[in-house]
Amino acid sequence: MKIKFLLVIALVFLFSFSIDSLHSVKANAAVTKVEDLKNSIVGVQAESSAEVLVRELLKDSLVNIRTYESVYNLVNALKDKKIDAAVMDENPARFFAIEDEEIKILPEALESEVYAIAFRKGESDFRNKVNKALSDIISDGTLAKIIEKYIGSEYPDPSEIDYNRDKNLPKLWVGCAASFPPYELRNEKGFVGIDIELCSAIAKKLNMELVISDFKFDNLFDALVNKKIDMICSGLTVTKERLEHFDFSEPYEADSQVIMVLAAN
Repeated sequence: MKIKFLLVIALVFLFSFSIDSLHSVKANAAVTKVEDLKNSIVGVQAESSAEVLVRELLKDSLVNIRTYESVYNLVNALKDKKIDAAVMDENPARFFAIEDEEIKILPEALESEVYAIAFRKGESDFRNKVNKALSDIISDGTLAKIIEKYIGSEYPDPSEIDYNRDKNLPKLWVGCAASFPPYELRNEKGFVGIDIELCSAIAKKLNMELVISDFKFDNLFDALVNKKIDMICSGLTVTKERLEHFDFSEPYEADSQVIMVLAAN
């Protein structure tokens, strides 16, 4: 009986191995252009617009797509040669490329996109107020100054960000995934980033106190649906699928999806 059991296990293992070998791609493939992704191991952040784009782009290709919880994990996987290329938003990619000479961005971009703030469906009054505040922040140059502050790798101290704290003010609960520089990141002193300071400016316009809640990226929409937060501001790309379930503000930033590889590639 024991021998039969072991034979079954061995057959299952061999079958699984043979199936995987049919659908696997060899590691350490050279990626120098978009076309090379079709025979490579490609990494993306889980539930991101990059994952949607790569799966659509490579759906008929012999490719392995691996997902990671954060862009930090994604970049580490690239440096550890667990993947051949990483696809992510250009501005976060530039943050890592500036910091680390081991990695580089290929010149050919994949797709342009815009960022906006997400809301629950049916909360048009609240969305309109945020849109008005956002419009003012863009038109008076405040957003441009915030973005300029985060060009390069030297960021301000989190304690410099004004959360408009006052126990008598209503709270503006904002969800983000604070591992997405330069838009949001968290250190031992607190939160910092373009989106954090943008929401600080919005809170002041609305006469509210800003409260930042940090989630894994793929948990953000559940938090919004379950009313743990009022809105999501986290380098969030507006996609057709997301528009079916959520409302969005006017766009406040444009970016592109790019391919990151090892510099020695």
